[in-house]
Amino acid sequence: MKYKNLLAIACLLAPTAFAADITINQTVKYHDEKIIPTKIKIECLNLGPKLVASTEEAVQKNGWSVIKKDVVDGTAAGVSLKLTIANAHSGGNAFIGHHKSVSIIAELFKDGKLIDTYTGDRSSSGGFGGGFKGSCAVLERCVNTLGKDVSEWLKTQKI
Repeated sequence: MKYKNLLAIACLLAPTAFAADITINQTVKYHDEKIIPTKIKIECLNLGPKLVASTEEAVQKNGWSVIKKDVVDGTAAGVSLKLTIANAHSGGNAFIGHHKSVSIIAELFKDGKLIDTYTGDRSSSGGFGGGFKGSCAVLERCVNTLGKDVSEWLKTQKI
């Protein structure tokens, strides 16, 4: 009886047990570079990689096997996810307080067909110790959380 209870608890706590592949673009582009402040484009080079890493980690916890490609155009067979940074804002600073935000677009494709689109945004004032963080570090906090948001959205999809 004791082992049955342990097995039941383990099944409830385990992530979704399916072995599906999802392709994610490794290179995240800006939706419209003209609206992104030049300082962000020049100084915060890790926003795209951090978004991919956060999304990859979160979707793997949900049972997906991640395949990364430089570009995802949505025409390939299988399930793919195209991540794009729609906007980024960097107001304030460590002395007067950070006012940072990032918006993203995630497009979900299956066998060349667009299934759904997720748009999300996150803002941050830096969190604990924000006064000791640079602008890019605070923006990276935003994309880290957005990657987790994308994973939660994927769980709602019927793929």
